[in-house]
Amino acid sequence: MRLIRVAIAAGVVVAAVSLFLVLALHRGNGVRAAASQSPKPSATSCQSRLLRDWGDGRIDGTYPLSCYRAALKSLPADLKVYSSAPDDIRQALSQRIVQSHHQKISGHQGKASVRKVASAK
Repeated sequence: MRLIRVAIAAGVVVAAVSLFLVLALHRGNGVRAAASQSPKPSATSCQSRLLRDWGDGRIDGTYPLSCYRAALKSLPADLKVYSSAPDDIRQALSQRIVQSHHQKISGHQGKASVRKVASAK
């Protein structure tokens, strides 16, 4: 019974913090704080866009691999601890890596190859 109360309390805290973070990200305040550690301006805007995209709890867009890594490195402690942002970003990064790998394999460029078969004559 006590474990259930603790789980419910933790769920309420996570929901409250997530709501607060979503509102802060929506206003843009949290994104600037999350992106303040990156040295490059282009990386800052990229990870800011990614974090803003994550604001609803999922990442819908596709970003460069460096963008996901920069966002993970610059996440504030509260987002790392009280939200699913690190897991969501890592999962999106993994999917992006797989996607780019498949594009390299299946991305045949040039003319379609035609096999000549001796038995076809």
